[in-house]
Amino acid sequence: MFRLMFSGVAVAALAFPAIAATTPTCDEVCLNRLADQFVQAMAVNDGSRLPLGTSFRYTENGQRLEPGDGMWGTLSAYAGQDTALSPAAAKLPYRLTLFDPAKGEVVRLVETDENSTRGLTVLRLKLDAEGKLGEAEVLPVREEFAGNRGGTVTLLQPLLLVTMDGEKLEAADPLLSRREATSSSPAELQAAADAYLDAMQGGKGGAAPIAEDCLRRDNGVRTTGNSASDPLDPAKPAFKPFALSCQAQLDSGFYSNVARIRDRRYVVDAARGLVLVLTQMDLPGTWLTFKAPKVGTVAYPGPRGTDPALDGQFANRFSANMIAPVSMNAALLFKVVEGKIARIDAFYRGAPLGIKSGW
Repeated sequence: MFRLMFSGVAVAALAFPAIAATTPTCDEVCLNRLADQFVQAMAVNDGSRLPLGTSFRYTENGQRLEPGDGMWGTLSAYAGQDTALSPAAAKLPYRLTLFDPAKGEVVRLVETDENSTRGLTVLRLKLDAEGKLGEAEVLPVREEFAGNRGGTVTLLQPLLLVTMDGEKLEAADPLLSRREATSSSPAELQAAADAYLDAMQGGKGGAAPIAEDCLRRDNGVRTTGNSASDPLDPAKPAFKPFALSCQAQLDSGFYSNVARIRDRRYVVDAARGLVLVLTQMDLPGTWLTFKAPKVGTVAYPGPRGTDPALDGQFANRFSANMIAPVSMNAALLFKVVEGKIARIDAFYRGAPLGIKSGW
């Protein structure tokens, strides 16, 4: 045990029991403990008690960092944290864990608060051959606001169509954590996720194993079957991509501006029918419009300065902009039930075009 100051009060920090280096295998209980240890260590900015391997590698937003850098100095609260240590944790409902014991890999998706800036953080951890922590990949998807709510909005990247808003992020759908009695193989689960991403890339659409009741959420916002959503282009008021089904959205051409979904890295939890894909999505900004079936030409939102009907969307500088070059650091979570995609939770934030994954 050791003591630290938290909000001016001395509290006992949690001890982190080491994972034995002589145990190369790690079951779900062991992997869950590792994920708990890691996020606890980040919260107190002390990685010294973690079972780090000699070749341990840590990235945050694709950048190579060391424990103590980045989120290690800003994490104030996280979902599942003892509220006696941080009352803010009570307002953070999203928490989900994926396990792949065969590969010694675990993913924790956890809602976070960084000095009052909320978001969803994806942690991918992998053990090395000696049973120690060899890899840690962290993707923080933070609120992007101007004005009183602060956040991390910047002039260096365009604001995405669906930005993270912690107040809209609800708990993970219970279906995601349900074990499947007849689960697909890891290869089949990965193939289902790839089929969806391939159909999404370039707005090609086409065959993907999608359930009729499939639902998608982007950064916590429902983006399929949402009849209350707004039109993408005011000149085409009948076209509402977020009101479409998962399959119809893929076939609508909406994703035509996604040139590549590259550097895909997978964590598969076959017992729960889950696939987490970490990837970089390139949107070069060269597609100003696309053709939607039975609708015609639809303009992507973004400042043009030529058409008042379109330019009116951008009366303030912080409106969504889909016609500027950007890559998205993304994590897409797929739930597959009886071979078909039933749920998609997508989390992403903007980055410079062409950013590397760090892996």
